[in-house]
Amino acid sequence: MTKLNKNFDNIEDLLQREFDTSETIKLLIHTNTSIYMSWGVEQKINFKNKGLLMKVNGHHHKGWLLIVLAWNDTYSYYLLEGNKTIKKEQHEVYFDQLQELIDLDIEKLDDYKF
Repeated sequence: MTKLNKNFDNIEDLLQREFDTSETIKLLIHTNTSIYMSWGVEQKINFKNKGLLMKVNGHHHKGWLLIVLAWNDTYSYYLLEGNKTIKKEQHEVYFDQLQELIDLDIEKLDDYKF
C-alpha cells in the first residue's frame, strides 16, 4: 500500500459546494455511535459551510479529517497531516458508505478482541 503525500496550498481549493455540516455530523454519530466515538474526535469545525473539519485521534490516523460535498451529491474526504499534506483522499462516497469508509482509514482493526 503506497502512501499518498500530496501537498496543497490552500484548504479552500479542496472545497466544492455548501452543505449542512450539522446533518453530516448527525449521520456519522447516529449510524453507529460506537464507531464514531472510536475516532477520538477532539474538535469539529464548520469551514465556510463547505467543509467539515474534524480533529481525530484514531489508530490509523491522528490529525485532521476534511469532509466535503461534491457537485454530484457524493462526499469526498481527505486525511490531512500537518497543514499542507494530504495523506489520503477518497471521492464519490455515498452517504450510506461514509462512516464505514472513514472508519477503515481512521480506526478499524480486523482483529478486535472482545
